[in-house]
Amino acid sequence: MAASVYTFGPFRLEAHERRLMRSGSLVPLSGKAFDTLLLLVEGAGTLQHQQALMDRLWPDTFVEPNNLQHNVSLVRRVLDGASGVELQTVRGQGYRLVTDVSYTEGRDSFGATTSATQQTYFCKAADGARLAFAKLGSGPPIVKAANWLSHLELDWQGNVWRSWLELFSRRRRFVRYDARGNGLSDWNPPALAFESFVSDLATIFDAAGVERAPVIGMSQGAAVAAAYAARHPDRVSALVLIGGCVRGWRVKGHAELARQFEALMVLMRKGWGGRNAAFRQIFTTRFFPEATRELADEFNELQRLTTTPDNAADLLSSLGDIDIRSELPRVTAPTLILHSRDDAVVPMKDGVELASGIAGARFVPLDSRNHVVLPGEPAWHRLVAEFEGFLAQEVVS
Repeated sequence: MAASVYTFGPFRLEAHERRLMRSGSLVPLSGKAFDTLLLLVEGAGTLQHQQALMDRLWPDTFVEPNNLQHNVSLVRRVLDGASGVELQTVRGQGYRLVTDVSYTEGRDSFGATTSATQQTYFCKAADGARLAFAKLGSGPPIVKAANWLSHLELDWQGNVWRSWLELFSRRRRFVRYDARGNGLSDWNPPALAFESFVSDLATIFDAAGVERAPVIGMSQGAAVAAAYAARHPDRVSALVLIGGCVRGWRVKGHAELARQFEALMVLMRKGWGGRNAAFRQIFTTRFFPEATRELADEFNELQRLTTTPDNAADLLSSLGDIDIRSELPRVTAPTLILHSRDDAVVPMKDGVELASGIAGARFVPLDSRNHVVLPGEPAWHRLVAEFEGFLAQEVVS
């Protein structure tokens, strides 16, 4: 259950309690009407397509469009007359909630108070796409490039990413964001391409008020972080790249590898958004071959809630075009590269190629089969020690 508290106009929407307040008074709104409002609030400022809303409200169930229209009419009654809040209908397309939204979160998925408060903000990318970013913790800044299917709200509530977020925000002001096409960022951006991803990281630096900071890149975020560091050496004081690569699956030119990814994208468009997790399990097994059933189920659901089937496929396609070979020689920031020895998503030889391209980069292999190392396995303790030691050295130097 989402634990955020959204505020917009005179409204306060408490997702965890499924409660809506207007100027301090309780507003009756329940069931799918409440869920419809929550989706519109999460996507405020951008067009929410009718079919995408229906797929999320009634997964694996066929319903007529008038079911959604009925819920929207109930939401309109609630919002009627509220200053600074407008629910627009784009005929034949969907709906757009026009308002300024902010939210805070302070509970985990079991309702317990968390050790830190996350603050979430929105900004505009160079091409107008809405980007959501968050600040967690206090101290000198550190910024993380977005990685595969993040969600600022849901990541903090579950067990998949919780220990990572606590590590990155320890004694630091940790800034992270959802990539365009998923999470709380724009689900209908003008483009989903690597150049846009690098440009978005520059936008986040400026919007978050970060002049210079270490940058973390995980998975495909490693290539984004490295390219940004090459182009903006004055903004990046250190670079930590985890499970990254230099070339995407399409650029590598391996026919069999390309066929595998093309087949995956077909499967994603057909079955990604349904309640049956079989399609998403393909990714989960590769990401976390040593995960417990509980953790795998959580990651399956996290992927479903984070983006649409078409966006997931388009994002995977865009990752195939990554090629930063010409960028790496221009990276001047001290660099630490961590990579699991038996990573099934990004083979360790890709990490070696990445380290070989950056002068002076330190490469650390981790004894793990997981693409994202899990707390509790021995590799996690090695990763934490290397990460903390590397940043401590950079502070001293």
